[in-house]
Amino acid sequence: MKSKFKAYQTEQQLWQAFLAGNKSAYAQLFDEYVDAMYAYGRKMTTDGELVKDAIQDVFVKLYNNRSNLNETTSIKGYLFVALKRTLINLFDDKRMMPIDSESVLFEIKLLSETTFKEEQELYDDAIKTKLEQALRELTSRQREAIYLYYIQEIPLTEIPDLLGMNYQSTRNLLHRAMTKLRMQLGSLSASSSVSLLLLHYLSK
Repeated sequence: MKSKFKAYQTEQQLWQAFLAGNKSAYAQLFDEYVDAMYAYGRKMTTDGELVKDAIQDVFVKLYNNRSNLNETTSIKGYLFVALKRTLINLFDDKRMMPIDSESVLFEIKLLSETTFKEEQELYDDAIKTKLEQALRELTSRQREAIYLYYIQEIPLTEIPDLLGMNYQSTRNLLHRAMTKLRMQLGSLSASSSVSLLLLHYLSK
């Protein structure tokens, strides 16, 4: 499989090059992850400009503090943590909400259509409506856990820092969320797995 990291075989090599002060690696970090960071930030606020400001702050601090940073097993997870903390601080500055992870509202929008021809026959407005209703029944944290794990593919070991929970509590939260979705989706989850439905209908 061709690596998505242009000049590096793995994301660990990319991170190490950045820590060593390689400016092209720093630019590549931004190019690789800025869209995912923006998508994640917009799940917590509709203010796109605020999210862009937060992303800018993250990358400026990242570069200025690179000599003090440690290795990471997931660059995306690391950047998501930094972005969420930055957004929470900005929310507090604007008196938009209390400053803690649990109080951040996390909303997921479903795709209005699929852009992949091979998936078009699987797209169904009735299923989308049912899934939207089921997701609304989840807590904000449960929606965030599902989004991080299934859509952004953040390793489970990295998600606790994003939710402000320990590892076991995060596993339990994700398990309860998926169980609740299966129950609410009923016969739909029997014909197609809930995780597959999430991949088809949830937007990044």
